Formats: sequence, C-alpha cells, structure tokens
Amino acid sequence: MHHFSTVEMAVTETLLTLAKASSQSEKIRLRQLIGQRFEDLAAAIGPEGPFSAKGHAAFAKLTHYREHQESFRALLCHGAIKVTVDQNCDWLLVIRSLSIRSRQSERGVVVMERIEAQSRLADLKREGQHLASILGQLRKAAEA
Repeated sequence: MHHFSTVEMAVTETLLTLAKASSQSEKIRLRQLIGQRFEDLAAAIGPEGPFSAKGHAAFAKLTHYREHQESFRALLCHGAIKVTVDQNCDWLLVIRSLSIRSRQSERGVVVMERIEAQSRLADLKREGQHLASILGQLRKAAEA
C-alpha cells in the first residue's frame, strides 16, 4: 500500500502546486477522491490542459501508470483477500472482487503465485517512483 500512497501523495501535491500557479482563467479542479484527482491532474497536464507544455512527459507517465496499476490498486483496496500456502510452502494470493458494470454485478477472482506477486510489486514500485519523480519535476517547473 505504501507504493500506492506515495503516488497518491505526489498527485495531490502536484494538483495543489498547479492550482496555486494557475491563473483565474485556468481552473484546476481539486476533488476529494483519489480517482478524481488522477482525472483532474490528467486534465490539467493533458493536451488540452493549461499545463500541457510543462506536463507532457508527466501526462504520458501518468497515463501509463493508470493503465497498468489502477485496477491492481482497486483489487487490493476493495477485494476480499486470502493467502494460502501450497504443498511446496509457496503462498498464493486469492483476491475476490465484486463490482457493478452496466447495472449488473460482476464478480472476479484473481490468483497470483508468490513470484508473480513479487514481480507486480517490483513493477508497481518502479513505475510509482518514476511517476513521483516526474511529478516532482513538474512541481518545480510550475513554481518557477
């Protein structure tokens, strides 16, 4: 969860910095839920946003991060998780989820072996650190 929290903090700090640096005509939304903050940041630094020139590299990384990590975050935060141990003393992560799509329930089950989970964690850590770094650079550029 630490790796998600680090990115969420960087996104929020960046939004606050951009809001402070923006003019009256450049409204930067500051909504409460983290998914909304990701959307608000994407709107601010995306091709049509007021910080598109300074934020194009961060926009690409933010988009990549969301595509690869957002569903994983939702699973970990909202899924029912069990850890089981197999006969070789390796653990398995079993995540059951329930969501609503088009007014219908959608149940899912994800099973990860230890090696796969460690790989996902390494990817999450690497991508999160890179995104947080790029957002830090964007904050410095916006403050200048």
